Amino acid sequence: MITRMKGVLALTALVLLSGCQSLTGTAASPQGCGEVPTFADNVCLLDSWVAFGLDAQRADKEWREMMLDRLAGSRPDQKAARAVVLGWDAPQDWRRASELYKASINSAPTRLQPLLQQWLNGLEKRRQLYAQRASSGGEGGDQALKRENQALKQQLKEMSDKLDALTDIERTINSRD
Repeated sequence: MITRMKGVLALTALVLLSGCQSLTGTAASPQGCGEVPTFADNVCLLDSWVAFGLDAQRADKEWREMMLDRLAGSRPDQKAARAVVLGWDAPQDWRRASELYKASINSAPTRLQPLLQQWLNGLEKRRQLYAQRASSGGEGGDQALKRENQALKQQLKEMSDKLDALTDIERTINSRD
């Protein structure tokens, strides 16, 4: 009885960990999944925003322009998504991204606010490093920017690994059906 209960609890934990992917039947694709996240507070909330953030980080100029066209509205979730896209665009767009984050974070569901705040903080660090580099003529600032870039690459790799692990869990669950 206890063994069976443990099995049920383990399966339940796996389903909860797989989150949105188990409901849709597919894992979030690395880029171009096409889904724009919203502030709908459901089981997919964090997964959809993390996937979108990764898409924005990996995307090219064409994808960003397409997304910005799709996100032209004035809803807080559209502003937050625009902030994510602009935050990974050119440095001249970072100030606008910062403003959009600040305008939308408080409207986000409580569970999403820490993620958006973390992204805003990372953006502000990049802005600061970029400004230091510009004011010092590139001396010293290049090293700081390279260190920040390495840290961001590591963070991206860790997030990708976590999404891959969730995908593997989902495949395992689906293969049992």
